[in-house]
Amino acid sequence: MRSRLSDGKVKFGFVGAMAGKGLTVDPSRIVFADSYAREGGSRAAVQLLAHKTRPTALVAANDLLALGCYDVLKSMGMHCPTDLSITGYNDMPLVDMVSPPLTTIRIQHHQIGTEAAKLLLRRFEEPLSPIVDVVLHAELIVRGSTTPPRSAQRKRRG
Repeated sequence: MRSRLSDGKVKFGFVGAMAGKGLTVDPSRIVFADSYAREGGSRAAVQLLAHKTRPTALVAANDLLALGCYDVLKSMGMHCPTDLSITGYNDMPLVDMVSPPLTTIRIQHHQIGTEAAKLLLRRFEEPLSPIVDVVLHAELIVRGSTTPPRSAQRKRRG
């Protein structure tokens, strides 16, 4: 998700959500995948993990990208979530069956289709009706691919 700010810059949903929690995001830690496929996730993960300081988590724009991140971790001899947490988005079928099961954001596919159909039918019936924004709520599905950051784990143990 992205929106334009008054100065013309693009603001992405992740960055906005982080800002809403008082957190900042280093722009060098954002990588745009060249596709929404597993291979795109692999290439993006390689870029992110090449940083001098490794991240504690990767947040992927969809579940296929997240699975590509899994591939890179495995090839590097790293383990999810021990070495790095990974989250996806859309809760596609079977992501609860990979190892470890993927933490993801579940969107309501059926409800999205239903609402889109209602809006389309309304537009046919009333071509000049005002544009309507529909907000559907997503749900965080926590599974085995995430754990608190290492620094938080150390604090709890101490």
